[in-house]
Amino acid sequence: MKEWKCVLVGNHKNVGKVIEESEKAGWQLHTYVCAGNAALALGTNHYLLFEKET
Repeated sequence: MKEWKCVLVGNHKNVGKVIEESEKAGWQLHTYVCAGNAALALGTNHYLLFEKET
């Protein structure tokens, strides 16, 4: 069975750090999605979906 966790990273500069810390804790990156609207000045969010065998 797998366990899943989704992490919202607001700033792209932190994506690598979050991935590294999660992988050290036994999580494996499954999906990375970037979403936002720069035209509306809302910024961009980065969503990381991790999985781990339980």
